[in-house]
Amino acid sequence: MPKSTGKFSLLSDEELMFFLSNGEELAFDEIYERYSKRLLGYFIRMLNFDKELAEDVLQDLFLKIAEAPEKFDKSRSFKTWIFSVASNSCKNYYRHKKIVSESAEEIRYMNESINDAAFLNSASKIDAATFRKTLEEILNELSTEKKEAFILKYQEEKTISEIALIQNCPEGSVKSRLHYTIKVLEEKLKIFKPVN
Repeated sequence: MPKSTGKFSLLSDEELMFFLSNGEELAFDEIYERYSKRLLGYFIRMLNFDKELAEDVLQDLFLKIAEAPEKFDKSRSFKTWIFSVASNSCKNYYRHKKIVSESAEEIRYMNESINDAAFLNSASKIDAATFRKTLEEILNELSTEKKEAFILKYQEEKTISEIALIQNCPEGSVKSRLHYTIKVLEEKLKIFKPVN
């Protein structure tokens, strides 16, 4: 079936959800077209690069949207809302699997200073493939909330306030999660730091 390029491609996400709530199937097709690839990438990273699982979770998410479009919170932007739904899907998966990990080192890391720019600068100077593999391994050892905060901030380029909305927590909690994660990464990735 050819892709529709009609009126729906010109509408905002929020307008599409209005039409979807009124039974317009083509509005759903447009939402899927706009968000499926990006969300699949998000799920793949959040679910430890299990592509099959990520595809299943993505399908479940869009099924929920198709079956109950009225659940869209009209007071929020659609982009933030859909990432909140995606975030909850990941949390539910991890909760179901009983994967919960918190490190006792968190208190120690919270008292240390942090330099995002220096960390990202040194990260850009090393072998990208090796660094990415090591980074993902370290992120997978963290709690879901810390890993997700890092991915949303540095890979999805969300603001602190957007992450707080997505994770349904205060901005201070997001900052704490990011601070802790960067400190862990700084320590565990120091082997990549170039010696001058």
